Amino acid sequence: MGRHERKKKRIKIHWGRMFLSCLVLAGLVFAGILFWPLPAEAEPVFPVDPIEEVAEEPVPEPIHLSIRSVGDVMCHPAQYLSAYDNATGAYDFTGDYSYIKKYIEDADLALCNVETTFLGDGNYVGYPIFNSPDSLAEALGWTGFDVAYFANNHMIDTGKAGVLRTVELLRQNGMAVAGARLNTDEPRCPIVDVKGVKIGIVAYTYETTTGSNRYINGNPLFAGGTDLINSFRCESGLAYAVEEDRAAIAEQIRWCKDNGADLVIAYFHWGIEYQRQYNDGEAAMAKFAADAGADIIFASHPHLLQGVETFTYEVKFPEPEPEPIVEPEPVPEPEEEPEPWIIRVRKHFGLIKEEEPKPVIEETETVPEEPRRESWTKTVPVYYSMGNLVSNQRVETMSDYTANARFTEQGMIAWVDLDYDPATGEISNFSMKCLPTWVEKYYKNGKNEYYIIPLDKDLDSNPELLASGHLGRAQQALQDVKDLIGEEYVCNGY
Repeated sequence: MGRHERKKKRIKIHWGRMFLSCLVLAGLVFAGILFWPLPAEAEPVFPVDPIEEVAEEPVPEPIHLSIRSVGDVMCHPAQYLSAYDNATGAYDFTGDYSYIKKYIEDADLALCNVETTFLGDGNYVGYPIFNSPDSLAEALGWTGFDVAYFANNHMIDTGKAGVLRTVELLRQNGMAVAGARLNTDEPRCPIVDVKGVKIGIVAYTYETTTGSNRYINGNPLFAGGTDLINSFRCESGLAYAVEEDRAAIAEQIRWCKDNGADLVIAYFHWGIEYQRQYNDGEAAMAKFAADAGADIIFASHPHLLQGVETFTYEVKFPEPEPEPIVEPEPVPEPEEEPEPWIIRVRKHFGLIKEEEPKPVIEETETVPEEPRRESWTKTVPVYYSMGNLVSNQRVETMSDYTANARFTEQGMIAWVDLDYDPATGEISNFSMKCLPTWVEKYYKNGKNEYYIIPLDKDLDSNPELLASGHLGRAQQALQDVKDLIGEEYVCNGY
C-alpha cells in the first residue's frame, strides 16, 4: 500500500426516503392524468368537393300584350285621286294615317282589314271592283300594322292573280296575311310571335254561294280557289256558316293550338251592310268560334259600327308535372372508435359526467299552403263590326242610299289589353275598349284630303277639324259611338 492510504467511503441508502419520493412522483403523474387539460380535438381534414349551387329556374312573369285591330281599309276612286301627287306622278296615302299612327305602331300587335286588291297593272278602279296603287300597302306598313286580314267580299275582285299578288305585296311591306295563301304548302292561318307569345290568326269571309258553284260577292271563285282562300258558305244572314264549313273553321283554330299558338284571334267578314245592330247569325257564329277555342273575335263588313259582347269560360289549369323522386345515396355509417383510456379513467373517478341523451324536439306544425287554384275565368271579347277605318262613304255620298249614311264615317281602333302567363296559359288583367275614329274629308291644297281622326282627348284641338270646320261632326260621331257601344267601352287614347 502507498504512503497515504485511500479511505473507502461507504454509501448508505435511505430506503424510506426513496419510497416517499416515488410515492410523490406517482401522485403527480396520477394527478396529471386526472386533472391536466386535455388537448382540443383536432378537426379531421378531408378533401371536400366544392358545392355547386343549383340555381332554381325562374318562374316566368306574365307577359303584357296590347292588341289593336281596325275595320275596313277601302280605296274608292276619290281616295286614290286625292293621294296622287302631280309633281312626282306617285301616290302617297301616309297622310290618311298620320293621326292614328302612334296608336298603331305602339301596339304589340296591330291588325287591319285590307278590302281591296293590288293587281299591279296600273288600272286602278274602285267599287264594285277594287284595284289599288301599291303605295296603299306601303302606307299600312308605315303606319305600323303587323297583320293584314285578307278575307273579305272584295278579295277576288281581280281574280287569282290579284289574290296572289296582294298576298305577296302585303308581306313585302312587313305584314303577315290572314285569309289567303300563295300555295297549299303554306298554312291556311299564320302564327305570329308577339313578345314570345305565339298568336294564331284565323280569318274567314262569307260567300254568296246559293248552288253548287262557289261565289264571293257574286263573283265565281276561280278553280282551286277554296285551297288558297278562307271562306264559308252561309246558312242564313251572311254570317252563320254551314255545318261543314264551321267544322273547317274549328279545325283551323285547333290547328293553331296544336302548332304552338298560345292565343288565337278569329276574324270574320260577315253581316248585313249598313246595319248598326248585329244579327242572330253573327251572334251564333261568334259563340261557335269562342266555343271552338278562339280567344279574341274581331269582325267587319257592315261598314258601320256594331255592338260588342263577351263570353266567359272556366278553364282548368294544367296538372302540374310530378317532381321526380330522387333516392338519396346511402351514407356509410362511421366506424365507432374506442374511447381513449384517459377518458375512461376520468369517467371512473367521476371527473367526466356521462352525456345525457339530447331531448327529441318535436317538429312544429307547418302552416298549410293555400289550396291550388284549379281553374281561371277566361273572357272572350267580340267586336261584331269595327266599321270603316277609311273610305269615301259618308253623308255626302251615301244619303240617297241609306238612312244611316253618317255612321259610315265612323270606325274604331279595337283596344284589347291582357296579361298572358306562359307557365299556365292564364289570361289576366283583361281589358276590352275601343278608341272611336272619324274620317275627315275636306278641300285643302287644291284637292280633297282624307284623314282618319282619333276621337281622343285631343279631339277639340285637332288642326284638321279646326281648319275644315267639321269639329261638330266629329263630336257627334263620338257621342254616336258611346250611345251604341256604351261609354264604359270607350277610351280617349293617350
